[in-house]
Amino acid sequence: MMVECDVIIESENQISATLSLPSGSGEQYPAVIMIHGSGPIDRNENAKKLKMNTFKEMAALSNEEGFATIRYDKRGVGESKGDYYKAGFFDFIEDAVAVVNFVKSHRSIDENRIFLLGHSEGCLVAPVVHDRVPVQGMILLSPSAEPLGETTAWQREQMKRDMQTIDGFQGWLLRLIKADQKLDKMNEKLTEKIKGTDADVIHYNGQKINAKWNREHEHFDVREYLTKIDCPVLTISGMKDVQVKSEQAEVVCNLVKGECESHILPDVTHLLRKTEVPDRFSSIMNDYKNQVKQPIDPELKQLVSDWLRKH
Repeated sequence: MMVECDVIIESENQISATLSLPSGSGEQYPAVIMIHGSGPIDRNENAKKLKMNTFKEMAALSNEEGFATIRYDKRGVGESKGDYYKAGFFDFIEDAVAVVNFVKSHRSIDENRIFLLGHSEGCLVAPVVHDRVPVQGMILLSPSAEPLGETTAWQREQMKRDMQTIDGFQGWLLRLIKADQKLDKMNEKLTEKIKGTDADVIHYNGQKINAKWNREHEHFDVREYLTKIDCPVLTISGMKDVQVKSEQAEVVCNLVKGECESHILPDVTHLLRKTEVPDRFSSIMNDYKNQVKQPIDPELKQLVSDWLRKH
């Protein structure tokens, strides 16, 4: 039996979260704390236009293995207070640290058995959190071991290859208007605008941009923190991840000090689901709406279950 309750955590703003316990007994449980990927997403890793429910699934899985879990709305999202667009990368780290401290002090949690589960950007946040409040293990899903700027440059190269090689009228039109060159120019203009201000938020082409978050990422390198990690780590990537390089799962393992288990799963995407669409940036991104209709890849879930049981 699983018992869930909503809790409020004090950070710079109030963070709203769901605490799940395997049962209502009085014993203390190990705990898994879930740290989101990028974007305005809630405690289940749902965005307005993409309902992933990643953390809802992972919480149920962890509870089945006897772990308590906590998942929280990002600041300024869902029930959490604050302004998402004004928040920087380090603000999200502070929120995660506050959640860890809350869990460690909870009467139903064993403070000596705390684990972090990060997805995407959460895999950049988790090592910094561990540096500030040491935990006993980490699960990093779709992780990266490089600065965000290198990852986004790689994403743009994939997009440009699509524009240069796609068949039919669409491909002809993209090449006619030199869309690949326009993509680079748009990125240069946006980067100049972000660097040219100290404002937390800017507007670009009618869109709100979290400029503070972007500037802080420019000076952040997760490798400085990965090399300090001495607790057990599990990394899992998908071969069809077009948002993070799949081989980064192995790079993380090569950097950390503690024991590290790494897996790269065939046909799995950044959303932790399998797809049969061609391994192209546009094809896989356009297929996201279909992927989220399916549960998380069973092999990935089994790997996480086995690792939790082991630790």
